Amino acid sequence: MGEPARSVGQWLRLATTALPEDQRLEQWESRISRVVAPLRCRTLQPRFHASATLARSGSLILTRVTGAPHMIERDSEHIRAQPGEYVRVLVPLRGRTAFYTGDGAWTLRPGQALVHHSTLPCLVGSAKGMAEVAVVIPRGVYENAVGPIDLAAPQTIGTDGTSGAYVAALGRLLEGATRSETAPRPDEAAVLELVGAMSAGGRASPSPRAHFDAACEVIERGLADSALGAGYVAARIGISERHLSRVFAAHRTTVPRYILGRRLDHAHRLITSREGGMLTVAEVAHRCGFASPSHFSGKFTERFGVRPAELRRQARSASSVRA
Repeated sequence: MGEPARSVGQWLRLATTALPEDQRLEQWESRISRVVAPLRCRTLQPRFHASATLARSGSLILTRVTGAPHMIERDSEHIRAQPGEYVRVLVPLRGRTAFYTGDGAWTLRPGQALVHHSTLPCLVGSAKGMAEVAVVIPRGVYENAVGPIDLAAPQTIGTDGTSGAYVAALGRLLEGATRSETAPRPDEAAVLELVGAMSAGGRASPSPRAHFDAACEVIERGLADSALGAGYVAARIGISERHLSRVFAAHRTTVPRYILGRRLDHAHRLITSREGGMLTVAEVAHRCGFASPSHFSGKFTERFGVRPAELRRQARSASSVRA
């Protein structure tokens, strides 16, 4: 919430799992204060647990925090001890996250983001378990990529309009990058392009890379809709269909081909899962956005070299052997 310590290096993980239960909250507060910035932690949970991962990408720190319900406070005293010149972009992954300042309160849900400067006193947390990702950006880097930051109030970015797709793409990018020490890290420019694209008033228009990431996010969330197509995707991210086609052409594919590939990948995972083993081929086709089971079966066989009904039989047989 302030300036991350240089001790973060390229990767750092903090967890309370191995600590005695009666020391977990105190040790969690101490470790986060030492590595991230001075702060205070509070909880009403008798059995507290939490974990955090921090990864570097150039001058940025990518973070992920999960755990039992708790609140993190950074007041004026903490800020005077370590003010920092950083901007934090927070994206909830699950549930609702509350953010309080002296001037108001904001409730965030997945698909939304909140941007604030490190010198803003605040209280942030969740009543039903914390699960959030964030990126901490040096103020100069942020303002060069996005524009001036309001020091006195947070900026909330909702799901309305075209911003939601860019928020979701940023959340997915940060979640993937902080999943493990060996997870691929996005370069600094990729993160900043998405932050700039989702932020109202950004000086530069979204880059083709940000457009592609946001379009892919829209597609992932709409795979079950048989009407999903280039027109819908382009409208959701605020560009023309022609521009969208150029964006996908740069990745050596087309929008329909990409959608088909993602649907088939999803169908393969579903058929080979325990849940999918109880579904008919027609039900799998419907869940993956195929209007015709026969069309689905043909495309699936063409892609994977096995008919979906046969793959389902193989998956069931393997599952019974393991049992």
